This record gives sequence, structure tokens and C-alpha cells, in this order.
Amino acid sequence: MYYVCIEDNKVINILNYNPSVPSTVLIKTISDQDFQKIMDQTHVYDVSTSSVVAVAAEILSHREIELQNGIELEFLRSTDWKVLRHLRQKSLGITPSLTDSQYLELERLRDAAASRIV
Repeated sequence: MYYVCIEDNKVINILNYNPSVPSTVLIKTISDQDFQKIMDQTHVYDVSTSSVVAVAAEILSHREIELQNGIELEFLRSTDWKVLRHLRQKSLGITPSLTDSQYLELERLRDAAASRIV
């Protein structure tokens, strides 16, 4: 059993023990299964109905898009330095750390990642 702490009509915490709280905080109980749904981020606690309800499919889809965009953006950010190093080394006449084929493959991967960002 879990305890949902509500203050000012907002969930402020969910605990696995019955807390001692000020009178301004309302405590509601939820099942282990409902808690797991909340943790899986497929459901939320609805204060107005005092129940655990499914998150709208549109919101779940938006979250998935944000997650995927984050993965692609992280790849781009984490490889920026390789591109900059390669270009700098080439402009300075230094033998680049990446071969031309490695650099082109990196740029292909980066272009594919950028095209998947919504």
C-alpha cells in the first residue's frame, strides 16, 4: 500500500509508509499495482476523482517523441567535438585523427540522427 500526499489540490509526494503530516495535507491510499503504473509513467493520480487514471495516448506519444529526440540530440552533442577536431586538424595541415572514410561515416550518422528529430 502507498500513501498519496495531497496539498492545495496537488500531489506533493507518494510514500510507502503512512506519514505524519500537517492538517493541510490530505492522505489517500493506492495499491501497489497503481503505484507501479504511476512509476511506469503510464498513469497519474487524479486528485479530483481520487483515483489513478491512464495518461492520455497523445501525452504518451509526445513523451516518446521527446525521448527519441533527446537520444538523437545527445548523439549529435556528443560527436560535435569529433567533427570540430577533424575540421581543425585539416585546416591546420595536421594529420586528422579520423580518416576521411571515418569522418564521412560519422557525418552520415549525424545527418541520419538529425533527420529523425521531430
